[in-house]
Amino acid sequence: MASLPLRQGIDRFDPATIGRGKVALIANHTAVDRAGRSTVEVLRDRGVKLSCIFSLEHGFFPVAQDMEAVRKEQKIRNIPVVPLYGDSAASLVPSSDLLDRFDTVLYDVQDIGSRYYTYLQSLSLFMDELSIRPKRLIVLDRLNPIGGDMVEGIPVQERYYSFVGRFPLPHRHGLTTGEAARCYYALKGYSFPFEVVPIEGWRRDSFADEYDLPWIPTSPNMPTLDTAILYPGGCLVEGTNLSEGRGTAFPFRVVGAPGIDPFKVTDELSALGLPGLRFLPLEFRPMFQKEAMKRCGGVYIDITDRRAVRPLRAYIALLSVFRGLLGDEGFFRVKPYEFVTDIPAIELLLGDTCLIDLFYKRAPLDEIDGYLAASEQNWLIARRPFLLY
Repeated sequence: MASLPLRQGIDRFDPATIGRGKVALIANHTAVDRAGRSTVEVLRDRGVKLSCIFSLEHGFFPVAQDMEAVRKEQKIRNIPVVPLYGDSAASLVPSSDLLDRFDTVLYDVQDIGSRYYTYLQSLSLFMDELSIRPKRLIVLDRLNPIGGDMVEGIPVQERYYSFVGRFPLPHRHGLTTGEAARCYYALKGYSFPFEVVPIEGWRRDSFADEYDLPWIPTSPNMPTLDTAILYPGGCLVEGTNLSEGRGTAFPFRVVGAPGIDPFKVTDELSALGLPGLRFLPLEFRPMFQKEAMKRCGGVYIDITDRRAVRPLRAYIALLSVFRGLLGDEGFFRVKPYEFVTDIPAIELLLGDTCLIDLFYKRAPLDEIDGYLAASEQNWLIARRPFLLY
């Protein structure tokens, strides 16, 4: 099948609309035009003089691992880079003196379509600061790589707001970055100057690899598009002490722990008949992070049908199977998670009191499915005012 042409926000942006004010950029390595040139260089070549660049979790280049402070960034084309991910919650927002460096800020970061991904949280925090000291925000929109027509999960409740969900998006929201920003702007009732430069040629029922663009790993553990498709469920493993494959070549495509019989867990998962997925027995050894340098037994998760798979439901079922084999003692992460110390990580990730209760009591999958299905239909209606495509 021939690749479809696509023009993202940076490809359609007219620098003349900025005027002569000072300009800042929120970006990382994913900010490239259709020719593969960095947005930093594209703007420079079009006469835009950037006063600074703000980087997010992992840094401008994806060097730092998850939850690793980005302490100092190298200049990009002699432009200072300011990290917005350090070792405390306070590090996630720009200081007031940084806001003096610009009149307009451009946002150009590729998201992956899952509520947990922290890039949207950084954008929303930045918007909060702009509401206090109004500046102009222009979001250079990018496609949702895992599609815009399929949604899954339930909007996070306010009691579970954190850096893996600061406003009520479901686990797989089906929005582009620009649409999500429009949602947050309306939800908060903001009035600072804000606009989105839309994409041209994107279809909501498509995946990223249908277009004439390369897949750029969006973070250190997001190596492929299939990884991104699984992530709305796969990230739940972070709420446990199971290895999600960080420290291997296939993060979020494997799950396991020392002492697990890979054939036994594969048999149990395969018997569930989860749509769009196939489970293969595997042993692996993470080189760092959880279970570092230990031989783990578990499964490799293969996608057989992208449109059939429901990753959130699948990983809820997967964790239930592993809990049955290992028991609950020591199963869940108790260490702080994304600067939160008083709520378990698994609860922040599930994000809804009823869903958390269903999960803990290992409710039947059809009961969980029924609860999520009603919420998903409500979300499809609620998001309509913010859609651009």
